[in-house]
Amino acid sequence: MILSRALCALALTVAASAAPLASVKRDVDASLVPAFGIQAGTNPDGTGNCDGVTGANGQAVQIPCQCPPSNQTFLASLNANVAAGQAVNNPSVKVAFPTDDSTASQLARLNAATVTLQNLNGTGVGCPQ
Repeated sequence: MILSRALCALALTVAASAAPLASVKRDVDASLVPAFGIQAGTNPDGTGNCDGVTGANGQAVQIPCQCPPSNQTFLASLNANVAAGQAVNNPSVKVAFPTDDSTASQLARLNAATVTLQNLNGTGVGCPQ
């Protein structure tokens, strides 16, 4: 009787340890996300456009006033895209967010951020690059 209980306990332990663990998806490291460098709603012109970055002509490039989104909104969308492996709002575009310091990884992170920004509210409906 004791032997059968011991064997049963051993069998359960082996079965539990052999079961595959569910992979845990983690959010992207926010410190690796490039900063926007501008604030939303700067100098509105009354038509829904605001000042963005300074262009080659020395004047501000007009962007939608809601751009860029809040960090919280952007990170939530970026996390969803990275978890899906593609832009959720534009599934034909693949997204990766590697965390090492190689040039290729830095470019992949920049691409993921750009794709997320440009497809924030639907396919091609977001903020300009």
